[in-house]
Amino acid sequence: MITFETFDKYKYVNDVIVTDSLISSLYGITGDNVYILPRGERAKSQYHFFKLAKWMVERNVSKQSRVIAVGGGSVGDLAGFVASVYKRGIAVVNVPTTLLSMVDSAIGGKTAIDMCGVKNVLGSFIQCDTVIDVNFLKTLPKRQFDYAMGEVLKYRMLSAEIDQINGSVVDYVKPCALYKESVVAQDRLDAGVRRTLNLGHTVGHALELQYNLAHGKAVTWGLKYELDIAFSLGYASAEYRSKWQKNLVGKCPEITEETLRLMKFDKKNLDDKVVFVLPCDNHATKFFATNDLEGLFAEVKKCLR
Repeated sequence: MITFETFDKYKYVNDVIVTDSLISSLYGITGDNVYILPRGERAKSQYHFFKLAKWMVERNVSKQSRVIAVGGGSVGDLAGFVASVYKRGIAVVNVPTTLLSMVDSAIGGKTAIDMCGVKNVLGSFIQCDTVIDVNFLKTLPKRQFDYAMGEVLKYRMLSAEIDQINGSVVDYVKPCALYKESVVAQDRLDAGVRRTLNLGHTVGHALELQYNLAHGKAVTWGLKYELDIAFSLGYASAEYRSKWQKNLVGKCPEITEETLRLMKFDKKNLDDKVVFVLPCDNHATKFFATNDLEGLFAEVKKCLR
C-alpha cells in the first residue's frame, strides 16, 4: 500500500531504520535503532548485506519488528533484501527520498544486491508498504532530478495519461507511483505484465555497469537504444521515435562488446536469448528476444544511416 504523508522519524523509534550517511545527516536520523549505509550502489554488496544482518542479530531484532528503509533505491534494495531473509522475513516499509525511488524502486517489493559485476543478481520479492513524502525532494540535488527523468520518461512512454501531464517533476510522483502499484497488483512476481516496466532496462543496466552511470541516467540511454531497435524492427514509426528522441539530450555512451556481454547476464533473459521490452507506437510495448546481439545492433546501425 502507498500512502502520501509527511515522514515522522519519531513514529518509528521501535523499528529498525536503515538509511544512508547523507539522509542521516540532513534529517537527523540517528540513534541506537538506526543503521547507516554508504551512499549509492556500493551499498548493494555482499559485504553490507552481511554487516547489516549481523548488526540486527547482535541487537536481537525480533520477528515482529519492521525495517524502515529511508533513502534511495540502493537503501531500499539492500534493507529489503536483508529483511526478507532475516528470521525468514520481517515487515518492510519503504520511505523513498529521491525522485527515482518515489516513482519506481520503492514500489512493488523487489529487493536485490549486486555480485560478480552483475546488477541485482541476488534478490527477492517481498510485501511492503511505501510512505511517500515529497518534502524530501527539497534537499535533492539537481543532478538527481536529471538522473530520475529516465524512469519518468519510461512511464510517459508506457502511459498516455502520464504523458499528458504538464507540470513540474513533482507532479509526476503520484501518478507514476500509482501506475506502478496498479501493474504490480496484477503481476507481483514479475511473470507477465510487470515485465513491461523493464522498458529501457536491458540496455540500461548494461550501460550502468559498464560506465558506472547513475541508474536513471543509464535508463535514459537504454530507452534511446531500445527506441532505435524498435524502429529498425518496424515496431515504432519514425514519427514516434522522433517524438521521444527529443527528450534524450547529452552525449550517449557507446555500445561495445562489453555492453553486449553484460546484456547476456540480464535477469529477464530466457533460453539463452536476451529479452528486450521495446516501445511501440501509441504507448504499447513488444517483447523481443535474440541470441544474436551483434547482428541486431549491426542492423540498427545500418537502419539509422
